Amino acid sequence: MRGLRSLEALYRTASTSRVLNLYKVWQDCHEEDEYQDKPFFQDPMLNRAIFVKHRLRPDETYLMPRSSPVATKIIFPFDSTTLRTGGQSIMIGQSGYRQTLIDMLGGEHRYLERDLQLLWLMSRLPSLDPFLLKETLSRHDYDPADCYFAMSTADIAKMRTFAAEQIRQLITLAFAGPGNQMSASIMRMVDAILTKDTESRLDPLRITLGLDGEQFEDSIFSWKGFLYFKWQFRSSMSKMQVLAVSIDRVSLEGALDKTLDANIKSLKVRLKKAIQKAARNCVAILGLYDDAFNDLVEHGNASAFRKFLLEAPRLFIELGHSMGVMNHITSFWEYRFPNPNRPHMQASEFHEMLTEFLTSLTETSYDDLARKA
Repeated sequence: MRGLRSLEALYRTASTSRVLNLYKVWQDCHEEDEYQDKPFFQDPMLNRAIFVKHRLRPDETYLMPRSSPVATKIIFPFDSTTLRTGGQSIMIGQSGYRQTLIDMLGGEHRYLERDLQLLWLMSRLPSLDPFLLKETLSRHDYDPADCYFAMSTADIAKMRTFAAEQIRQLITLAFAGPGNQMSASIMRMVDAILTKDTESRLDPLRITLGLDGEQFEDSIFSWKGFLYFKWQFRSSMSKMQVLAVSIDRVSLEGALDKTLDANIKSLKVRLKKAIQKAARNCVAILGLYDDAFNDLVEHGNASAFRKFLLEAPRLFIELGHSMGVMNHITSFWEYRFPNPNRPHMQASEFHEMLTEFLTSLTETSYDDLARKA
């Protein structure tokens, strides 16, 4: 099986922001007690499936009832012991989705509704990033084993430290008290924001911003996503810059005629421009957050930040997809070229890879988003 679309390629890259590879988790962890006691899905087929945030092709849009450029695809390997025989797939929410999925799973079972709800939650996320996925599931009282989420304890600690610094001034507006008490309040607030406890512990913040109920819950979750993406952005851009330089250093092997050579050179130029554009668009969206946040902490303008939080779920989806695509690209690049000093690849495969990268980066709507925001 050839190309980036093959199951073997998906398996080898493991989980990324764009791919959740439960097949590989099963391969690596199925004998562990926690894996057996706290499954992701109750259905064994779903718990060994591969999930992909898939950019819809023109000939696929009719399958989805809602006009969304991205769908969540479920891929079931035909053989549970190998991916070489291929698999069958279905997109969450496509026409006839429920019955088709039930048929694929071999019929209904007692945990079907639980698994269907979990699939719906996954389909609503902009990416399958482990932090966002774990936070979403926790928010809805799902608690799969940690082996399903490829995020280290060190990364979680760094994220908490970053969040504490980001919200310190905002908490000052919401809480009053001496310095030591304020320090304790900051950490309690960070803990609340980074867990699902967004009710009583965040009540002073809710009052300050004039939000209530589900509106407040959704806004805080999206804000948490923005904090995560803001923390992740610098590292992602650094990796994309390395990739932009490295594509000129790949040594091509195999047949390379004039047409293929010209196409590859053109793709390199276009991909570099697409990377620059994606970075600018992410900066623009993150800038909306920075402007609203600074207006609040510097001028006490709570209405501006409140307006941002109400719009945050929409912005969060767009930013999340952009970051997910870029992180998926860099993860695959690092897998494919473990030795960055001596990158080499078949010319035809390199052409296919660049095409896939370019398609992922250019079929986005960030310019439209920035104009609407």
